[in-house]
Amino acid sequence: MLKSGLIETDDQKVGVRVANIDGSERADNTHMIEIRRIIQLVGATYFFFMTIWVVPVACVITVSMLFPLMFFSVPMFNYLEHKLCGMVNAHWNAVAVFCGTTVTEYGTNLSSYAEEKCLLLANHLGLLDHFVLMQSLNEKGSIRSRWMWVIYNIWKYTPLGVMWTSHGNFFVNGGASKRDSVINAFRDHLKNSYYKYDFGWVIMYPEGSRFYLVKKTGRSFAEKNNLKPLDNCVYPRTGAAHAVLDVLGPADGEIINVHFPFNTVYFTDSFTLSRCGKGAPIKYIIDATIGYRRGVVPDISDAMMGDWATVDTPDFAVHYDVIPVKKEWADEEKLKEFLYERYAIKDKLLAEFYKTGSFPGKQTKIVPNNYEMSLAQVFWGTLYYAHYYYWLRPLIVYGWTSFISMF
Repeated sequence: MLKSGLIETDDQKVGVRVANIDGSERADNTHMIEIRRIIQLVGATYFFFMTIWVVPVACVITVSMLFPLMFFSVPMFNYLEHKLCGMVNAHWNAVAVFCGTTVTEYGTNLSSYAEEKCLLLANHLGLLDHFVLMQSLNEKGSIRSRWMWVIYNIWKYTPLGVMWTSHGNFFVNGGASKRDSVINAFRDHLKNSYYKYDFGWVIMYPEGSRFYLVKKTGRSFAEKNNLKPLDNCVYPRTGAAHAVLDVLGPADGEIINVHFPFNTVYFTDSFTLSRCGKGAPIKYIIDATIGYRRGVVPDISDAMMGDWATVDTPDFAVHYDVIPVKKEWADEEKLKEFLYERYAIKDKLLAEFYKTGSFPGKQTKIVPNNYEMSLAQVFWGTLYYAHYYYWLRPLIVYGWTSFISMF
């Protein structure tokens, strides 16, 4: 099914020509190719339906049923909700493996940072970026269960968006006119949800959109601000990242008194509390650089059908750098200087990757958990059927009969 192996025959059908030792060509394997494409189409249809409907509906209903636990035990609610989130990610990994993708990590090993509070900033090339990060971080402690994503609001009113909202992810609007109101809403969301629901990592794409959509405006921005234009990414928008560090970053070193039910504890270590004073601060920035072979970003529909441009196209890569957070980055101008410097480095990393096919540093290929991915399909299918049988179908029947009785 690889595009490099498909050619068009005289009767306009797609097939594969295989050369004999003496150089002659065998007959086209058109029939076999068509069967494999039918199988791929069936699989793609299954995973598409599971991803956009079955998993979100089952997840949202289950979280809604768990909500009364909030009145008795917030930690218990968080524990169960995080387990559901982990199973959602297991399903997404199954989709990625079905498509034939692999992920190779370079740079810093993130395993030792899995239980820390971190802000991950990634370049944004295409929709498959989500799969790269989800595959990469899946087996690293509780990251996949306790992450908070900052997502563009085009997805907000879809079943996927409702599911992400129920987890506590935050949706952002585009446009400079809405910037201040969105950033303020994000600050409030962090203050009200981050510690209450026991989040660990905050993940965002600070460029604002996929690279091909912002490449032209990014270059204009660089020229207008006397910055060196970047070729493989754009300088990031700093508002959301600054909001995270301004709310969750390390507090200044003054003495802070925190009242607990039975006593008052005094903290003097600036890395003991966040700036909002509700818990431990974000300690590290994870600089993630996602790369696709030769800079060709695969389309998600082609990926679902296994139509890859070359044999190595589905071999994705990500490079990680870990930087300890500095208190001074609560000042947005200083954070901006740091992030612009990091994205200049990121641009060079991508240029080298597109040329050589690898990032610098030790590489580790991610091994998918086939057992968990299979279990996730059974889990979500069974859970959806149970909800459908006991809740959805009776409600649909009742609603329909009530509607008919009006006439």
